[in-house]
Amino acid sequence: MTKVLAVFFAVYSVYCLWTLFYQLSPIAVLTAGLFAAAAIGLWLKRPWSRWIVYFVSTVLGGYFVWYVWAMVQTGWPFESPTRSVVALIPGLLLLMFAVGAAVHVARAFRHR
Repeated sequence: MTKVLAVFFAVYSVYCLWTLFYQLSPIAVLTAGLFAAAAIGLWLKRPWSRWIVYFVSTVLGGYFVWYVWAMVQTGWPFESPTRSVVALIPGLLLLMFAVGAAVHVARAFRHR
């Protein structure tokens, strides 16, 4: 499963590099470098790579808090309970990935 996570980070790193052809962004450069380092470290099973995954998970957790705060500013929860729940799904999926990745990496590198 660690290799699958490494492939995900590598694919997202390549995607960030690809976006640089259309618009130069320091965030995309930083993200591509960070995710490439995570991918290489996870693929080679280097213990230092877990700190990158923890950092990415923390940033995604912070993003989820900001996402909910921004939705509250625009009138969330909505009158429709279904619409209120559906609006949370993108953020919850990212949060689920962040927690799952951090837990997996913590377990994978526990004995190292």
